[in-house]
Amino acid sequence: MSDLPAGFVRQFNEANPNYRPGLNEETDALFNPSIQARPLHVPLSGQIAKRLNAEMEFFWAFDRCGQNPNHERVERLRAVGFDYATTKDVQMAVSDVVKGRDREGFSNEIRNGDLRLMKVPKLRWLEIRKSQQLNAIVMMNPRGKVMGEEGTVMGVNSLLPGMKTSVIEDAGGPETLGADIMRTAAGMKGAVQEGTNASAVRREK
Repeated sequence: MSDLPAGFVRQFNEANPNYRPGLNEETDALFNPSIQARPLHVPLSGQIAKRLNAEMEFFWAFDRCGQNPNHERVERLRAVGFDYATTKDVQMAVSDVVKGRDREGFSNEIRNGDLRLMKVPKLRWLEIRKSQQLNAIVMMNPRGKVMGEEGTVMGVNSLLPGMKTSVIEDAGGPETLGADIMRTAAGMKGAVQEGTNASAVRREK
């Protein structure tokens, strides 16, 4: 039985009375009920398909290899409690992002271009995110009241945790992560990705 609407089939036959199978393969496939319509869903290269370690949060950090390597960022993160994510922590949607597997398939190098997947205990991650959100609230209104677009005081639902935000990290001491944006990336589903420097918190649509 064809998945095509009867009205479409009728209009096609009326518009193409001389069409015969074999004239066009794609048209033949369209009318062939034995061929299933299956859309192309290509997984994003940085997408985590499954979290195997529920006690960790994951973070894509800048880590450039090649002729001009730069590993400063990941080493700084490791110094404050982060570590490299491994194949025991996550299952990636695209296997090619996992580099240097051993004979048992283990690797602690998961990278997407110049980004390397890091992990940190979930409690520590929540502490970092809370600090960022509190700083963002202060930045939106340093006098103490967080105002909405129409001048009204914003409710909790308007602030967190529902809305997607780009939050500035504290610059400075070893307990912070630097001055980069932390953003939940649609293209990096399942992990947070580093962005670029900014001077404001914005709502992402």
